[in-house]
Formats: sequence, C-alpha cells, structure tokens
Amino acid sequence: MASQQYSLLVVDDNEMNRDMLSRRLERQGYRVTVAVDGRQALEFLNRDDFHLVLLDIMLPEMNGYQVLEQLKANQSLSHIPVIITTALDEADGKAKCMELGAEDYLTKPFNPVLLKSRISDCLERHNRAQPGQ
Repeated sequence: MASQQYSLLVVDDNEMNRDMLSRRLERQGYRVTVAVDGRQALEFLNRDDFHLVLLDIMLPEMNGYQVLEQLKANQSLSHIPVIITTALDEADGKAKCMELGAEDYLTKPFNPVLLKSRISDCLERHNRAQPGQ
C-alpha cells in the first residue's frame, strides 16, 4: 500500500512540533490530520478513519496515557496502532505506554530516518495482522 493511502493523526500540543512533523509526513505522502490535545484527538478518532496515531504524552487536560487508555478500551478504535512521541526518555514511561497498548515509543527530537522507518514498520505489521484490509 502506498503511503498516500495512509491517514495519520498527529497529536501534540506544541504548534512547532505539530507543524514540523505533519510537513515531514506529508512530504512522505501520508495524509495527516493534527490534534492539539487529547480530547480533540479522541473526537477525530471517533469521527474519521486513521491508520496510525502519533501521540505525545505531555498534553493539556487529558495526557497521552489517558488518550491511549481510552483508545485501546474502545472496541471500534483499539485496532489503530499508536506510536508515542515524547520528550520524556524514561524507562517507566516507556513501559507504561507498551502496557497500555502502544506499538512503539520515539523520543524527541526524532531522527527523521528512524521516524520514517518506525512508521513504515508499524503500518506493515498492522497490515499483516489485519487480513483483507
């Protein structure tokens, strides 16, 4: 499946991070939607179809852990893979994200090659696990 057929949701409260990440992903051919907080992310997820979520942990009102927990608890959304994107580089946070169902964990600032590779790998794994899609 070509990258332009994938729809990604970028969730980050920092405008510069959102813009940089969304521009980079759009240049790679992905359709990108951005959410400024966890509540908006869940609204978008309930309304539109996404193939992958890039989710920051440090968000206002509802943090990334809470968003991930709600997303994975919702039967109609739980299949969507989530890559955590955060400035926090702590083993406990990483472990918590994986326990809650995240596919991967990337610390900011990202290495662009690593980011591209992790997204591609995650989407490929998800496609193999979802026959007929």
